[in-house]
Amino acid sequence: MQKTIFGAALSVLIGSGLAIAQQAPAMHEGHLDRLDSDNDGGVSRAEYQTFMSAGFARLDSNGDGVLVQSELTGVLAPEHFATLDANGDGRVSRSEFMNQVMRDFASADRGGDGQLK
Repeated sequence: MQKTIFGAALSVLIGSGLAIAQQAPAMHEGHLDRLDSDNDGGVSRAEYQTFMSAGFARLDSNGDGVLVQSELTGVLAPEHFATLDANGDGRVSRSEFMNQVMRDFASADRGGDGQLK
C-alpha cells in the first residue's frame, strides 16, 4: 500500500514540475490524508520531505543510494527520469531527487504557508 501512495505522490510531482508540458491529475484529498502524519488537515514541508525520502529508499531496490531507470520501471517514464537526473549521469542521487521533489512541493504550496491542503 505504501508504494501505491508513493506512486500517487510521484504522479502529482510529475504533473506539477517534472512534466511541465503535460497535464496530470492533482493530488486529491485522500492522498493528502495519507501523507498527513500528524492529522492536522494539511501536509507540511517536513511531512512531505519525510515521505519522499522514505519513498526514495523504497525505490532504491539495491540500496546503493542512487536510482537508475530500471528501478523506476512502471513508476517514472524515461523522459521524467532524465529531468530528475540533473547532472545527466544516468543516475538520480538522493540529493537530485529530493531537490526536485521539494521544488515541486514549493510550487504546489499555493498559500506559501509550508502546507499542502
